[in-house]
Amino acid sequence: DREIIPKDQKANQLVIFDDKPLYWQAWDVEVYHLRSRHELVSGLSKIVEDGPHIVSLITETKISEHSWVRTTISLKASVEGEQSYIEMASQIEWQEDKKILKVEFPVDIMNTEASYETQFGITRRPTHYNTSWDMAKFEVCCHKWADLSEAGYGVSIMNDHKYGFSTAGNMMRLSLLKAPKAPDAHADMGSQSTLCADSSQANNTAGRHFVRYGILPHAGPLDSRTVHTAYAFNSPMAVHSFSGASLKEVSDILSSITLNGNPALILDTIKRGEDDEDVSRGELPVRKGRSIIVRIYESLGGKAKGCICVGDVLGVQSICRTNLLEDDAGTLELKDGSCKIELRPFEVATFRLQT
Repeated sequence: DREIIPKDQKANQLVIFDDKPLYWQAWDVEVYHLRSRHELVSGLSKIVEDGPHIVSLITETKISEHSWVRTTISLKASVEGEQSYIEMASQIEWQEDKKILKVEFPVDIMNTEASYETQFGITRRPTHYNTSWDMAKFEVCCHKWADLSEAGYGVSIMNDHKYGFSTAGNMMRLSLLKAPKAPDAHADMGSQSTLCADSSQANNTAGRHFVRYGILPHAGPLDSRTVHTAYAFNSPMAVHSFSGASLKEVSDILSSITLNGNPALILDTIKRGEDDEDVSRGELPVRKGRSIIVRIYESLGGKAKGCICVGDVLGVQSICRTNLLEDDAGTLELKDGSCKIELRPFEVATFRLQT
């Protein structure tokens, strides 16, 4: 019930800048590049899907004679418990010289700080240039999402592999591509080709870039909804074939380890123990039996309680807390297939499930 794009402004606006840093072309970006902002004008747009489960349109944008962007904008139906967001999937032919391509989202949100996800944590940076220190933070490293929220409402921008972001005032910008000429004069350059209408042909053209990002409005402040949605956005469900086991057996195994409790707790890793006797490479002392390593982290910056639940199919006999080297640091109580845990703000915790 709220319009998040300010009146007379455009979201998903592609812009290009001159990119001529003082040193290290392939790595650095200087604040003065923002003075060379140039909006790219979208060309042909057409609706390609209009069904009960998804609606999509494609828009094509010419960057230069040899560079272009084709973006598919989609809104999918969401089920109960899932967040609704607009996804942009772009194919980019990139043949530029000392340029940087970004996408802009002006939002009707005001805050002096924006939040950026990093591995197992959150970085917060100012949205203004009040001091030279603030100005030096104009571009921020961000992993799965960036968020600008005020009391009662906010907007998250998710991406799956582009890690440069900036928020100035209410303008959120995701950096997509650079075109340095040193040390590699052909960095990020694909094959020169004209804009083609056949998407399957575009997918098979060597050197072409594919970028996904999405905009997620949310009522209330930044919370676990953004964390979980961005995690799923970066790790979409995949379908794999299997043989030698029934569907029920596979389902029982996949659902045999669950994490309940505070939604800020994220089950990040499930793997075999490195020193188990059946998988050890002999470089470290071998541990008898078989174990499963589970890594969990607190994602929002507060103390969180939860519960690791294991199914009977695994035959787990005990649960130990370990360090990152998987050295045991104490046994936890396992009762009726459940083990209570508590993590500090942004803590990364590792547990061994011994069978």
